[in-house]
Amino acid sequence: VAVVLTAAALVPLRHFSLDEIETDFSRLRRADTWKNGEGYWGARMNAMLGEYLTPLVVLADSREGAAHAAASMRKLATDSAYAPLIAKVRTIDDVVPVQQAEKLAEAARLRAAFTPRLRSRMTDEQRAQVDRFLGPDDQKPLTWEQIPRSFTTGMRERDGHVDRTVLIFPRPSRDLWQGPRLIGFVNAMRLAVTGGSPDARAPRLAGGLPVSADIVSSVQRDGPVVTLAAFGGAVLVVVALFRLRAATGLVLGALLLGVLWMSGLALGLGIKVNFCNFIAFPITFGIGVEYAANVLNRYEAEGKRDILSAVRSTGAAVAVCSSTTIIGYSSLLVADNRALFLFGLLAVLGEATCILAALVVLPALMRLRQPPTAPAPALPG
Repeated sequence: VAVVLTAAALVPLRHFSLDEIETDFSRLRRADTWKNGEGYWGARMNAMLGEYLTPLVVLADSREGAAHAAASMRKLATDSAYAPLIAKVRTIDDVVPVQQAEKLAEAARLRAAFTPRLRSRMTDEQRAQVDRFLGPDDQKPLTWEQIPRSFTTGMRERDGHVDRTVLIFPRPSRDLWQGPRLIGFVNAMRLAVTGGSPDARAPRLAGGLPVSADIVSSVQRDGPVVTLAAFGGAVLVVVALFRLRAATGLVLGALLLGVLWMSGLALGLGIKVNFCNFIAFPITFGIGVEYAANVLNRYEAEGKRDILSAVRSTGAAVAVCSSTTIIGYSSLLVADNRALFLFGLLAVLGEATCILAALVVLPALMRLRQPPTAPAPALPG
């Protein structure tokens, strides 16, 4: 049976690639999100507003750095690859007019050009339009303190600066839910705002989209490292317990067999690794190794007489321990959030396969390794 399960697990594992990492975040939302949840209402809001209400933020160290970042982002918005993703770019210069002194001086010259004689030839409506466009004679430059606070929302820093921040409003798009497309977009924005910046320290890009892109990149980069580190820790513990003996190989073999079955089942069921459930692999290495280690430790403590006796004496305790863990993980199977559900499902699969390997496959292998018991001598007469 173990051979059949192993062969079945190896079939989907032959085709494993980075494509098995979930990069479509829309699949990790609530199961009913597109019917009556946040996805449904979010799509309606996006269609109505045409942009996200929460912008991305570029934090620069100077007004010049912010101006450079804004110009770079506006240039990026003209690129056909990213134009559908950027709705608008806003800085304080879009709220408070720039070059106000020059503009006020020009307005004064225009007012002087409209002499009383020229104004007398104009209609009342024309004079009203001129006065409205040129304004009164005592105009003063407008400062950001005079602007309603709602106009500078997102730009105002705690120290009072409003001219070092650039707001980038993404355009609602399905592409922003796709990991590779999102990572490419975020990398392009970071390259745009940092390249050629006049600040000594490069501007920083903050917001939900960069965080999501960094999570996907981190899972792809750090996930294998964390998993191998967890397995390495399990190996060290087993070696410390059993030394470099055959028992060490048996315990680790049972663990790897359980993880192999777990991976094969996950791929067979179409479960992709995501930023939430990938941690099930390190957890399985840490917890799953205990089951085989406990069984084999009891076997050695009883003088290596009978592996079945060791299973009978400690198997129930190991099974109860695993069952309580499975029950805990199973509580996530009722979650509407798909990320939590998939984490619970993968963790349950890992527990089930590791306990099966420890209580069934390992004793069977040990039974095969035991020398045949000599038959009892016949009674005389």
